[in-house]
Amino acid sequence: MMKHKAPLIVSAVLLGQMLPAQAEQTSGETLVGNAYGGIHGSYLQADNDRLDGDDSRDEFDGAGGYGAELGYRITKPVELRFSYTRFEADVETGPNVQGINKYNLDALYFPNEESFYVLGGMSALDFDADTEAALNVGLGYRQYFTDRFAAYGEVKGNYQFDEKYTDAIAQIGLIYYFSKNEAPVEPVVVYAAPVDTDQDGVVNGTDECANTPMSDKVDAVGCTIFEEETLSTRLLVNFDNNKSVVKPEYYSEVAKTAEFLKTYPQVNITVDGHSSAVGAAAYNKKLSQERADAVADLLVSEYGIDASRITAVGHGEEDLLDTANTAEANEMNRRIEINIEETREVPVER
Repeated sequence: MMKHKAPLIVSAVLLGQMLPAQAEQTSGETLVGNAYGGIHGSYLQADNDRLDGDDSRDEFDGAGGYGAELGYRITKPVELRFSYTRFEADVETGPNVQGINKYNLDALYFPNEESFYVLGGMSALDFDADTEAALNVGLGYRQYFTDRFAAYGEVKGNYQFDEKYTDAIAQIGLIYYFSKNEAPVEPVVVYAAPVDTDQDGVVNGTDECANTPMSDKVDAVGCTIFEEETLSTRLLVNFDNNKSVVKPEYYSEVAKTAEFLKTYPQVNITVDGHSSAVGAAAYNKKLSQERADAVADLLVSEYGIDASRITAVGHGEEDLLDTANTAEANEMNRRIEINIEETREVPVER
């Protein structure tokens, strides 16, 4: 019976020769989604009990065979393979068996995602019209020669459920991948120099306020930082008794108010006119309005302030600074006042 075991021994030796190969192996990552086809040669070493079976069709010691396969890598470590093998039985007793058809559906698991693998699956041995189901388990090694070609060797056990036969199979084969097994191409990342168009220290991709003035201090997203500023000025002009003419001695003070208004064009003002308590209230009301108008006209005609920014209001004797009925009190009350106090936000300088 040793002459029948020789092919199995030779196959095992070939597998052993392949295992230490140092050629660079294709990784599972490059194989995912790839399919292949292949051819193989096999030798089936039959269970010794087959020679003692009741069914003479099962009475064979060993059989050489050949076949083909299709496989597909579904994940980095897992592959599915369907194969067909035709064995020519070496019959010891009983009538000759012309051939045995063996169909396999196996899952191959690659622990290191490269060459070594274990396998398991189901098979069917077809003796003429009779089919026997069996379980396959085994191990193997695959050697890659190019990005499309590889060879493999494997040994496996075949357990037949009905008769409880345990056969051993050695198999070597060549496979061809339908697509190249190329490593994924890493994307080339080109880093462009950051652009800061308005040169405020915040790059365009982050800058939420484009074109901020270079003189302004900005926050983390490129917007001008503001702070509160209080604007204030005061003008007091006194008038002679029963007069509404601005005396030249007050022109310099009026000029300061005009300069303030030019510096802060967003500010509008109210000129408040007042009178003393001497005389009729209605007359004093009219006189105070004339005094307010006189200052407003001076700001417009002499200093170019827009009239729409100025409101003149006469209050008469309603708001006396001094209620005493003296010459000094009356002189103090004959006046106009401009009081400005306004808070605004101004840019913080860098």
